[in-house]
Amino acid sequence: MGTTVFAGLRRQLVVALGGAFIFSGVAAAAEFSADSITTYGGHVSKGKVYLKGNNMRHENTAAGQTAIVILRADKKVTWLLQPAQKTYMEMRATKMKGAYSPGWEKEVEKLAVRKSLGTEMMNGQLCDKAFYTYRDKTMGTMTLWVSKRLKFPVKMVGKSSRGSMTMEHKNIKETKLANSLFEVPAGYKKTEMPTMPGIRGMPGMPRKR
Repeated sequence: MGTTVFAGLRRQLVVALGGAFIFSGVAAAAEFSADSITTYGGHVSKGKVYLKGNNMRHENTAAGQTAIVILRADKKVTWLLQPAQKTYMEMRATKMKGAYSPGWEKEVEKLAVRKSLGTEMMNGQLCDKAFYTYRDKTMGTMTLWVSKRLKFPVKMVGKSSRGSMTMEHKNIKETKLANSLFEVPAGYKKTEMPTMPGIRGMPGMPRKR
């Protein structure tokens, strides 16, 4: 795998893992699509997010490369699709539960001190705004805007010694989504996941234990 492709793939995974966390507060009944914009390490990626219950599909383009990440909490698996090559990689998590299940705020507050910043309009949604300071100083801080009506984060800004990361969702549309959006298309070939040191430790994101 070439250096450019490797770097692009690594960024795609960073964005995907960040997406899994930012949607952790979504109610199981949520079903919608939204445009996504992520800035991380000086790179900007744009794409689409589709959420149906506990399953998520995140499409984004970075450095001229398009990748699709499908998180299936029901199957305890994450798929990374590369449409240009018609290939996919698979990551399994034996302890994965509903990635978007209730109670996420309590989990974060075990790691950080929360300060309410009141309410604020963000991307057409009235949001509860909160600022988190992690007890582990290397993890920095995180600001979240959570839609009061839809119960999901519209925007996240994380800052730490490793840099900053911003994730934002616009043009949110509640609509019925086809189940096929959350499956690997027929004809795709499975390939091995490369080792990517440093994939963890995104600014403002809790570390996996």
